[in-house]
Amino acid sequence: MQAKSKKLIFITILLTGCIITGLISSNDKEKPLAGSSLLQSAQGAVTSKAAQAKTVRVQVSGAVLEPGIYDVPASCRVVEAIAAAGGLTENADSERVNLVRKVRDGMQIRVPVQKAARTSRTQRKNAQATAGYSASSTKKVGSTRAGAEKNNSAVQIVRINSASASELQQLPGIGPALAQRIVETRNSGRFSSVEDLLRVPGIGKAKLAKLRDYVEVD
Repeated sequence: MQAKSKKLIFITILLTGCIITGLISSNDKEKPLAGSSLLQSAQGAVTSKAAQAKTVRVQVSGAVLEPGIYDVPASCRVVEAIAAAGGLTENADSERVNLVRKVRDGMQIRVPVQKAARTSRTQRKNAQATAGYSASSTKKVGSTRAGAEKNNSAVQIVRINSASASELQQLPGIGPALAQRIVETRNSGRFSSVEDLLRVPGIGKAKLAKLRDYVEVD
C-alpha cells in the first residue's frame, strides 16, 4: 500500500514538472515574437523616412538661366525645380507656368518667354534669313551670268574631222559621252559636211542647229 502511494506521488510530481517546463517554454517563445514586432515597427519607420527623402528627375528648359536635367525632392514644387535651374531669365513669362504644381518623375518644365521678346526674336530671324537669301540669289545670278559670258568667249570654231574629244566638249551641249560618239562615228567615216553630224547618235536637227555656227568640216 505504501509502495502504491509513493508511485502516485512520483507520477504527480513528474506531471507537475512537465507542466511547469511547458509553461516556461511557452513564455520563451513569446518573447522573440514581441521583439520581432518591435523590429518591424523600427523598419517601417526607416522605410517611411527613406520615402520622404526620395528624389525624382525632371527636365527644366526654356527661359531659365541653366536649362538641364535635375534630381529634386519628390515633395518639391515647380518653383523649386526652376530655382535649381538657376531661376528665371529676364524675358521669362512666369504667368504661364503653374509654379505651385508638384513635380513628378520624368516631368518636363518648360518656361516660355514673354510674347514681346518672342516676336522680336522671330522678326530678327526672318530679317537674317531674308538677307541671306538675297545675298545668295545675287551671287548665284552673277556667277551664272559670268559663266555664260566665259563659255561664249571660250567657244571657237571646231573642225569636226580633226578635233579631239576634249576640243569637241567646248561646243555648246556636247558632253564627254557625246564627244566620244562623234569621234567614234568619224573613225568609221569622215564627215563630208556639217549635216553629217546627224549620223552621231544623240545629235538631232535641233542640236545641229545650235552647233552649226561653231563647227566646220576640214
